[in-house]
Amino acid sequence: MLNSKAVSLSFAVTMEIFYLICAFFSYLFPNGILLLFNTWAHSINLTKIASTKPPMFIDFFIGFISIFVFSYITGAIFTGIYNALVKRIG
Repeated sequence: MLNSKAVSLSFAVTMEIFYLICAFFSYLFPNGILLLFNTWAHSINLTKIASTKPPMFIDFFIGFISIFVFSYITGAIFTGIYNALVKRIG
């Protein structure tokens, strides 16, 4: 059995680290990060919808908080499903 709080927090902190790295590279290399993400978004040209406004701290802050919240919830859901399956199938 997995500890739901530990898994949820671990996942949320991991995603925060990725978010910070992504924000850092987005700020330094906006075109490069856009090209990378274009390879992940199959059949969608992200350059057509990329923002032209300069990055603002409030956008970074809202993203930082929302990534944490959604990642924590995802970790909790994952743990609940995992623990239920362990009980059911051993």
